[in-house]
Amino acid sequence: MPTSATSVPSAAETTFRDGRVLGPDGEGPGLMGRQAPWLAYSGEHDGVDGHATLVFAHAPENDHTGAGGAHPAHWFVRNEPFAAVAPSWAFHDELELAPGGTLTRRYRVVVADGAWERDEIAKYLEAHPW
Repeated sequence: MPTSATSVPSAAETTFRDGRVLGPDGEGPGLMGRQAPWLAYSGEHDGVDGHATLVFAHAPENDHTGAGGAHPAHWFVRNEPFAAVAPSWAFHDELELAPGGTLTRRYRVVVADGAWERDEIAKYLEAHPW
């Protein structure tokens, strides 16, 4: 009976690294430390052709720019040597909370099939308001 070998992607091919970083007004790892209402990361995850896009969006009440008096938030994002996206409240300045103080922020995370472009992300977020 004939047998066939199956190629298994290596860990480097399946870790979602080297992905595309996208924001409303820019693209690339240079978005590290920048402010934006949302940030997206898309990449290949199966070593063949399976792409996904992760969208991270601030809730309207987050006051991510600090214009309303809240401590501003910046995005921490990288695609090398591993994929990482997170809001950062201490990217440029420390965030000090008084003993017993609290910080409340909400975020939306969208997991989308395929590599979405900026207009697809904007349309989705507009069609799905908070």
